[in-house]
Formats: sequence, structure tokens, C-alpha cells
Amino acid sequence: AIFELTKTYILNNPDVDFDSSTLLAEAIIGAFAGGWGALLTAPFDVITTRIITQDVVGTDDSEKEPLGVLEMMDGVYKEGGVGAFFVGWQARVAYWAPAISIFLSCYCSVRQAGIEYKWF
Repeated sequence: AIFELTKTYILNNPDVDFDSSTLLAEAIIGAFAGGWGALLTAPFDVITTRIITQDVVGTDDSEKEPLGVLEMMDGVYKEGGVGAFFVGWQARVAYWAPAISIFLSCYCSVRQAGIEYKWF
């Protein structure tokens, strides 16, 4: 959604002198969108990772009830406030920005070729 919104903004804004239909432009916009997507979904990744990796064995080798989503959110917040939900955001952005850039560049190229050669 961020990718398409950014391209639409560029196309509809006469003050922006940027050809968004080139491969490089789509790669740049894809990296921008992928980075924002990674940042915005970081809290969900933190919660998911904490749920998956939580210790369910107590100190006396008895099993304890695993925490659910809301309980884990509360625990993360108590541990470090809002910032705790964004732990590791730099690594997520560094991974997803280029990955989405490559994917969307390839996708747009194949889509454009498909339209040009009437593949679909």
C-alpha cells in the first residue's frame, strides 16, 4: 500500500520532478515502502518472537501457562515502555527495505512486460 500511495503521490504532484516508472525509481520507492512496512510491523514481530521463545518451564521443572498476546504485550510494555516494542527495528528495516525493493522492481518489470506483450 505504501508503494502504490507513494507512486500515486509522485504522479499526481506537479511539484515532484521524478519519473516513477523507471526500474531505479521503483527500486527506491520499494525500499522506502519496505522500510516503513518493517518499522510499522516491528511491534507485532516483537510480540510474536516473545510468544514463540517464552520459557514455559518453571524453576522447579513444572510447566507454567504460556502467555497470550495481551499478556505478552503487557509484559513487554512493563519491561521497557513503548520503546520495547521497537527493539530490533534497525535490523528489520535493513533486511526488508532492500528485499522489498528487489521484489517490487522485479514485479513491476514483469507486470510491464506482461502488459506490453499481452501475456495477461
